[in-house]
Amino acid sequence: MSRVPELIDLIVQGKNAEASDVLNSELLGRSYEAINDLRPHIAADYFKSVVGEPEAEEVDEDPPASEEEPTDETN
Repeated sequence: MSRVPELIDLIVQGKNAEASDVLNSELLGRSYEAINDLRPHIAADYFKSVVGEPEAEEVDEDPPASEEEPTDETN
């Protein structure tokens, strides 16, 4: 929830100390939101080697079945 309108009202009224408190709490709240948004991505990158997700280079790709040579089963 944004407290920007409250901050503007306090600045217009000349209540700088209260405006500073509102600004600090708003910025702190936004910082926590940004950190919480990044946590899953950072954790996935950090634990990728432990979890054992193969890197793109390490994946062995088998050729698709449609590219195999046909066998002649009619005798």
